[in-house]
Amino acid sequence: MEISPETITAFLDLGGQYALPAAALLRAIYSGVRGNLPEGIGQIAAASVFAGLVAVVDPTRPFDWRLALYELTTNTVFMAGLLSFVVIYLLRMQFRSITFDGFVGGVIGLMVWVVWTQILLNDWPWWTIPFVIAAGAGAFIALRFSLRQIARLMKWATYFIILSVILLVGAGGVLAFMWATGQLVI
Repeated sequence: MEISPETITAFLDLGGQYALPAAALLRAIYSGVRGNLPEGIGQIAAASVFAGLVAVVDPTRPFDWRLALYELTTNTVFMAGLLSFVVIYLLRMQFRSITFDGFVGGVIGLMVWVVWTQILLNDWPWWTIPFVIAAGAGAFIALRFSLRQIARLMKWATYFIILSVILLVGAGGVLAFMWATGQLVI
């Protein structure tokens, strides 16, 4: 059984660029609701830097310092800005309506797609735009409702942290084993 480098990269991205920032977002919202927003912003900053570092790891192409620095910087800034905006919006903006939250989430989803594909140079086809907009709208509505049940929010954050650790350790271990045994040459 052979595991392709693309599969390993996908698992690293899933753990480091999706699950861990989601956990940081939920923990930051929890901290903000409890009156400790600086702690939440610190968690967002740490998760954003980690997401940038994970973005640099790609065993499918040769290492280039300029590209690595570009990916580290752009992914870190993008993730920090996105998560900080979501936290501040949800905590400071009074609930207007589900429609308004859905609209804001949809606009953010469209902006995420544009930045993700055009600036961060990820390869998503154009037909994913409506799905990303719908996901953004749904996420904002779900997060607004989750503010009412803050204990469940922390439970989900824990699940995302566990998922990210499993994915990162598993994929990182396989990647390290492949490098050590010479199955993967950079």
